[in-house]
Parts: sequence; structure tokens; C-alpha cells
Amino acid sequence: MTKLRSIVLTMCLLCIASAAMAQFAGKEGKKPRKDGNKFSLFGGGNKQSKNSKTAAKGEAPQWQLGIKGGINLGHVEATQNYSVVTPLDLSSSLTNAKIYDKAYSNMGSHIGLTGSVALSPNVSLGFEPGYATYKFGYETSYEWNQFEDLQSFVKVTNDIDHVVSYLDLPVTLKYHFKTGPLKPFVQLGGYYGFRTNADKNVNTVVEDGAAGGLAELSSTSQRVGVDDLFIRSSAGILGGAGLSLDIGSSPSSMSGSTDLGTVRFVLGVNYRYGLHNIVDVKTRFNDSYLTSGVYDVTDDLELRNIEIYLGCQFTLKYKDY
Repeated sequence: MTKLRSIVLTMCLLCIASAAMAQFAGKEGKKPRKDGNKFSLFGGGNKQSKNSKTAAKGEAPQWQLGIKGGINLGHVEATQNYSVVTPLDLSSSLTNAKIYDKAYSNMGSHIGLTGSVALSPNVSLGFEPGYATYKFGYETSYEWNQFEDLQSFVKVTNDIDHVVSYLDLPVTLKYHFKTGPLKPFVQLGGYYGFRTNADKNVNTVVEDGAAGGLAELSSTSQRVGVDDLFIRSSAGILGGAGLSLDIGSSPSSMSGSTDLGTVRFVLGVNYRYGLHNIVDVKTRFNDSYLTSGVYDVTDDLELRNIEIYLGCQFTLKYKDY
């Protein structure tokens, strides 16, 4: 939680700093320019010229910077299964199988900066560095029977949840279907993440099946740091769609210095598809508490995620198209 607060505070300070830079640029931009580019976030207090309304018609945001946040609906694809327990009845292959949570049922979160550069009236390049947490889990269950009395057994059930955090660096190419304040869009891109933290939450219940009934013997919960279990990086591709809404005016059409200029609100959904195994194969069996205490060893996993987000961007620079 301390790491998350520090990252959020840093991002807010960066956003404030960018706004201050834009304000300074707006003041510097009071002098007449021969070209069509204008820097402004708060308007710069320019007076309207006779041709300002005409110039504003083709003027649109070119550089934008803001903040975004939302939820992650996580899921993992097990590409190779592993276990530390082998059933005596080899035909019973499901005895030690993991039962993964329902796809996209675990909710994580993300927050970060969002920036874009317009390449044309309909196409923009986006860069959205941020801090994200992804959650997934599974259940395992093991039974030990007495050969003389099959009705007497001990059952161990583990409910294991994972929380893995990354500093993500996604880059996207976005296409807007129309010009104007309200713009539906689609986007494609890729991402690279640096793993910052990983934990396992293990809930274990031990039951006694003597006399044909189940009686709980013990119930424990343990949080285990597993940074070494996951590799330091995560890479993949993403695609999504959404809707953006521009509110406000360009500098040449503003009459006061307190106007924020064009502010863009964005609502979107992305699907992220991890391209490789995020588990470190060299450290899979290293934690003795997990392997011999709760009989858990992590499969090879590829990360999948549905990202739903809301963002707000301020315009740093305008361009006549």
C-alpha cells in the first residue's frame, strides 16, 4: 500500500508539473505566431482577432496529458501444470488438479498518466505509464485414505489467491471514427511491464473424514511474499475501444484567461494478451512452506486481462489541420 501511495503521489505531481509547464508555455505564446501551432492549457489571455473564429474552425488538440484509472479483471492461462503430489491411483488424474477461478472474476486496479500526440485529425499515438495490480487464484484439494478403512481419511483444501503488481508501459495507436467533440475510437498496441511486487494469500482447511463425516481440524491463513516466483517482466499486445468527449475551446476562440482550454474525457475498454510465461521456472520449487507445507507449486502462466478505465486529458498544444 505504501508503494501504491508513493506512485500515485508521484503521478499527481507529474500531472501538476505538466499543467504548470503548459501554463508557462501559454504565457510565452501570447506573441503573434505565423504558424498554426499554439501552446495553451489556460488560454494565455489572448485577445480575439478578427480572423480568430475562422482560425479556430480547423484548430484541434495535438498534444495532451492527464491521468487515468480503472479496474483490471484478471485471468491466467495455465500452459503447463505442475504438482508436488502424485496420486497412488494414477488413473485418477484429477485428484491433484488445480481448479482455477472463473475467468475475469478477480478484480485488480490501475492508475497512471495518459498522454497522446495527434498524428492527424483521426489518428493519435498514446503512451500511458501506470501502476497496475492483477489478481488470480485457484483451489487445490488432497485426500489421504487408510487402506483398511476407506471411510477414514484426511482432506486438505487450499484456496490460493495471487496479487501481482507491475509498472506498465503501454503504447497504442488510436483511430477516431469522426471529428467533433464526441469521438468513438478503436486502438491497438503493446505493453511492457516491470514486476514490482507479488504475494500469495493461502487459506488452508484440514478436515477429518472419520466415521463417514467431515469434521474441521484446523483452518489457517497465510500471506507469503513470492517476488522470486515471478520473472521481472511482462509483455503482450492489447486492443480496445472507447469513447472520448472534448469539452472547452481552443486558444484562438477563448475570451478569458481562466478557461482550461480543451479537456478530453475518455471512457474505454482494453483486452490485454500476455505473450509469455510470467513464472520463473528456476524458482518454482524453492519455497519450502508452499511445496511441503500446503503442497502448492505454481504452473506456467500467461496473463490475460480486461481493463476498464476512465481518463481526463488536458491540452498542451494545438494545431491547425
